[in-house]
Amino acid sequence: MSINTLERVFTPHGNVVYTANDFRQTLRIVFAGMIALSISSFYNTSYGVFFVVYPIMLLSLVPVFNRHVAKQFIFSASLNCVEMVIIIGYLSQWPVIMTLVVFALYVMRFRFMSKGPLFLFGSMGVVCQSVMLNFMSYPTTSWHTLLFSNIEASVMAVCLSALMNYLLPDVEPRKPPPLIEKDDARVRHESLLSGSVATMIFVVFQISDLSDSLSALMAGILILFPMHYRGAVMSSIWRVVGVVLGCLYILVVQLILYDHSSHMLLMMPLIGLGLAFGARLHVMEKVGAGVGFSSITTIGIMFGQNMHPDSDLVFSDLYRITSVTFSLVATLTMVFLVHLILNRFAATRYVIQG
Repeated sequence: MSINTLERVFTPHGNVVYTANDFRQTLRIVFAGMIALSISSFYNTSYGVFFVVYPIMLLSLVPVFNRHVAKQFIFSASLNCVEMVIIIGYLSQWPVIMTLVVFALYVMRFRFMSKGPLFLFGSMGVVCQSVMLNFMSYPTTSWHTLLFSNIEASVMAVCLSALMNYLLPDVEPRKPPPLIEKDDARVRHESLLSGSVATMIFVVFQISDLSDSLSALMAGILILFPMHYRGAVMSSIWRVVGVVLGCLYILVVQLILYDHSSHMLLMMPLIGLGLAFGARLHVMEKVGAGVGFSSITTIGIMFGQNMHPDSDLVFSDLYRITSVTFSLVATLTMVFLVHLILNRFAATRYVIQG
């Protein structure tokens, strides 16, 4: 579905389902991403990936803004900071206990996602927990800077979402997404499957020195969002295509600007064009974290984390494609094995229909 949508993006006058609300959401994502990247670059923030990716994720995954959305987002970030201090600060000397606590937190958050009403709280908790555990495991990380950057980026994401929805409101009211009826066995399967694999990823990143592989970490975590094997397979395909598209566009930007990449006034229109392409694809897909979402988060992570005005992105680009592909293959293997194990028991069985 998403790959077919990719073809329709190049035919704007064809038979394309692209409503006025979709156009407004596209503009909200583009302007919020450009503002966030400008602020991050101007203040030279230590963890620019938070400041750039959080607004993009919020505006992409949640097309509306209200008090319920804001509270989930801010509370999730605040709670994560407290949890990380306890886990890394007090439990790191007992690796087994720390791993069990991380597993319990992952299962709890994926359970929130599986149930539905607190999906944003659970999903942002998973993302924050994964990124912060990775950063805080290295002795060179300043905890104070990391924790406050996470809170500040979350507040900025909520403020930008509120501002964009106020300045560019939907043309017509959106229909609420359909509720998916799930039995208890499916909920248990989804939460245990995703929580187990996320914990395995955590263990791998704790044992190995992968401080430069944030993209691979996020790729492995994001394909768990469907919370079942078939969904993870489709999500991984979409993720690879989106990452390749985003990386190729970044290389084109690097070639066009060449020695003039230090000029933000020249860079921002090209970044905005890339975000617009990915955002348009995302709102047309209507599958959540599909190809379009992968491409805009790729652009956000690369420019937010790896690119300062005078940096070279070529090596980072190629390394990202390789590491993400390897991460997805390894994660899918773990998902398949855990899926087989859970389906052996009636209490955690999830039968894929069709």
